[in-house]
Amino acid sequence: MSYHYYISVTAHINNRGVDATISTPTMEEASELSLMGIDEITQVINNLHTVVSGQLDYLNWGTDLLNVTSEGDVTQYGRYDKAMEIQVTTQSLISFLTELKRFKEHCMERDYYKSIISRAFTNVRANPSRYRRWPSSDLYYLITIDRITVTLSIETEDFHLSAEEYTAQLKRYF
Repeated sequence: MSYHYYISVTAHINNRGVDATISTPTMEEASELSLMGIDEITQVINNLHTVVSGQLDYLNWGTDLLNVTSEGDVTQYGRYDKAMEIQVTTQSLISFLTELKRFKEHCMERDYYKSIISRAFTNVRANPSRYRRWPSSDLYYLITIDRITVTLSIETEDFHLSAEEYTAQLKRYF
């Protein structure tokens, strides 16, 4: 399974939130599971292994936006605000969650996410028009660093900050 990795900095002046997420083309809606913390992901993976082994018939779980029902072989999930249900193998969902956990842990090691964001901010600050997320946007910037897509929220006054000052404002949500 191929994965896409993202780090996003949200627009909260002087207290920016950072999220780490993954997605995959074969399980697009599953990216909503990135809202889960590492401990919650670990617990769900353990519970899913219990379901796969037959010790538990099924497991209902999810996030604020995604409702998930897992059985031994098959998992169905869908957003609460959409009628569509997606079906995948439970093992592929375990693999997805395992990779999500690995990515979040990697981002936390020695504050790796701050290093990535610092490099992204430095590049964007040097040439903002090159990295605008949308042609008319002066707030959101998009850049890829080490195969991680980074979305930054940068206010006009932030361009006077050093990368260290910008990353000092970050609050990790993963």
